[in-house]
Amino acid sequence: MRFLPILLGFGALVSARCGTHQPSDELRSRHKSYQEREARAGFKPASRDVFQTTIQTYIHIDVLNEDYAPTGFSFNLVNVSYTRNNAWTSIEDGTPIEWEVKSSLRRGGYTDLNLYVGTIGGSILGYATFPKNDATLQEFKLDGVVIDTLSLPGGTAPYDLGITAVHEIGHWLNLFHTFQPGNDDINAELPGCLGSGDYIHDTPAEAFPNFGCPKRVDTCTGVNETSNPTSEPGPDPIHNFMDYSDDKCLNQFTPGQVLRMQNSWVDERVSYAPAMVGRRARPGLKW
Repeated sequence: MRFLPILLGFGALVSARCGTHQPSDELRSRHKSYQEREARAGFKPASRDVFQTTIQTYIHIDVLNEDYAPTGFSFNLVNVSYTRNNAWTSIEDGTPIEWEVKSSLRRGGYTDLNLYVGTIGGSILGYATFPKNDATLQEFKLDGVVIDTLSLPGGTAPYDLGITAVHEIGHWLNLFHTFQPGNDDINAELPGCLGSGDYIHDTPAEAFPNFGCPKRVDTCTGVNETSNPTSEPGPDPIHNFMDYSDDKCLNQFTPGQVLRMQNSWVDERVSYAPAMVGRRARPGLKW
């Protein structure tokens, strides 16, 4: 897997953790299929001897390779490009500037990670795109991970150890949040306890994201926990990279998450039909 960090001349203070979109119903359906298939296979990820892939990346190489080492994924820095454009004041999700930045700077194929580093508008430290093996040209151009400069080492505590990139790349490799609410449960009293969560059996359900560095929290108990169709019971996975705890407290992916990333890598990114990439954007594409 190639890694292509792109450093942008943005400016602004941010404080929230993740701006990745709520998974669509279509994406949830794909994850339900993954979960059923993984259950039939006994929820066993491939060992590092069996599954090894290097993601080519076009800065976090040391942090990424350390935290992803148990998963079979590693990162290779291909190129760093520095871009200063006064018109690109921030790279907010879903804006004309995001399209301009990514369509201008994107490099490589669908298995190559484009990491954009700059300032994100609002109160977000990072966001990413989920993979789709039938992505359109527009979706291909927008593919990648965006992180705020304040999430890098030397940035703003407690999110300054580079873990935001680890978290967002988890989304890029098709992981949901461990506290992921259903699309119909967002406004419920305990949204993350309901529905199918992240569709991974060994990440116990949690009602809300955790912040700080709690010793032990269990927000889904009783019937909310025992009736959950996809998660084993247990305390909140506060040390999981896909939660919101402080950087210093996040240090693990579960075997189920590793299996999901491995399966999704083959099914969604390696299997992507490259014919779309060479086509011109559809007439009338507007942002």
